[in-house]
Amino acid sequence: MADAQTAMTQLKEAYGASIAEMTPINGTPRLRVIKDDLPQVAHYLHTHPNLRGTLSLLWAVDHRPRESRYELCYLFTLSERKDWLLLCTDLLADDRLFPSITPHIHAAQWYEREIRDMFGLIPVGHPDMRRLVRHEHWPKGSHPLKKDFRWDTVLERAQGQYAFRQIEGEGVFEVPVGPIHAGIIESGHFRFSVAGEPIMQLELHHFWKHRGVEKLFEQQELTAAVPLAERVSGDTTAGHSLAYCQAVEILMQVEVPRRARYLRSLFLVLERLHNHLGDVGAICNDTAYALPHAHCGRMKEQIMQLNDRVTGSRFLRGVNRVGGVGIDLTNEQLAQIVAELDGIEPDFTELERILFANASLTDRLETTGVLTERTAWDHAVMGVVGRASGVDRDIRRDHPFAAYAELPTKAVLYRYGDVRARMRVRMDEIHESIRLIREIKQRIPHGPVLTQPTGVPVQGTWAISAVEGWRGEILYVVMAGKAGQIHRCKIRDPSFVNWPAIQWAVLGNIIPDFPLINKSFSLSYAGNDL
Repeated sequence: MADAQTAMTQLKEAYGASIAEMTPINGTPRLRVIKDDLPQVAHYLHTHPNLRGTLSLLWAVDHRPRESRYELCYLFTLSERKDWLLLCTDLLADDRLFPSITPHIHAAQWYEREIRDMFGLIPVGHPDMRRLVRHEHWPKGSHPLKKDFRWDTVLERAQGQYAFRQIEGEGVFEVPVGPIHAGIIESGHFRFSVAGEPIMQLELHHFWKHRGVEKLFEQQELTAAVPLAERVSGDTTAGHSLAYCQAVEILMQVEVPRRARYLRSLFLVLERLHNHLGDVGAICNDTAYALPHAHCGRMKEQIMQLNDRVTGSRFLRGVNRVGGVGIDLTNEQLAQIVAELDGIEPDFTELERILFANASLTDRLETTGVLTERTAWDHAVMGVVGRASGVDRDIRRDHPFAAYAELPTKAVLYRYGDVRARMRVRMDEIHESIRLIREIKQRIPHGPVLTQPTGVPVQGTWAISAVEGWRGEILYVVMAGKAGQIHRCKIRDPSFVNWPAIQWAVLGNIIPDFPLINKSFSLSYAGNDL
């Protein structure tokens, strides 16, 4: 299989006149592609057996007023070597049209709809031109990520109604769920089409509480925006803040101390632990199996109290700073963490034994909510959900960050793609996380934990950062503006990618199984609704 340089050579041989090589972005090869030829080039990169590039991120940048152009950037991950390759194209002056790649690459569907909503750029040939982010109460012509749209703009409310797709026929019924829910979850609208009991279609309608996070990043100082990154998704504080910090550190050429890199890895593992424990319990609870739910809740609470004792925050806020970490841990605190986990691990192992011996639980989980490997790959599904469906992708191994180059990590992989497989991935990762923390305690070096950033990056330079959060791959693209401010910050939480895939996992199942399937995906409404 080809690496990025080989892929570039292959693309230039196939589409030489349409492609020009550009300066790499933090080591990621970059090609400038003529706009009208981009669908063919992307399709070739996606489907050629020697390349099999997965679309990992698609974003737009408004370069005005400095330059009279918009830029579209397509980040691909090559299948075998996991190298990145970046395709870029420009929309000059008043050009607002670009060719859609969605007919060729399913994973582009939401990205292109988001760009249309937020920038007013139109993906010509897209099969679904309905609004995605801007609900029907947004007035026409309001595109928040354009540079001439102020962050404090107050919009008048418009009237409109979302056009759900409908299946017609005798005995077909629609069942709406949400957007207001009985629990404390965020707003999300699910509309099922059923004939009898099996689900024939599920449509998602999210983005009810769009917060304008990417707009809020603009004009902030690069070193001052960490608290905003921490609040992108409240259950992934350490993951999002780390991804942001890494991007800024690349821009400002900051060398993070080695001890800080180990501590960052430790905090990320603690975040993975308490979330996985909570999800295992919640999956059992949705089968009416209350015992493991109670015990997982107890163990999750132990980890969160541990977080509070050693960092001052149950959700690990304030641990990451540009240049390193905001706190150091003593040897006694590290020993305390390991001692706590030494008590939790045998409890969890015993709970596993009870779960796998329960035939009723196995019957509910196996073959429920199957997401096939092919569907997962077509939609670029990642993280826990992807690895449960055979997608062998883990940023800790493929693009090591923090201390992971020195801490080899096993990527847990299953191929069944059902609820049980997704639970198994979490359970195996709990054991792997405990092993990693013991390894960190043994290996962590002495030394400083913070390098103070100095200087100002050149306006227009940008960086890509990736972190394997507990849900999956988190990506940040940060572009420097004038005087050390942020020109553009593009965020991709794994939930944005994985939400559309749930529409395929539920097909043929019954509506009472949907809460179980939904919980096994365990996606963030907030991280999706930026």
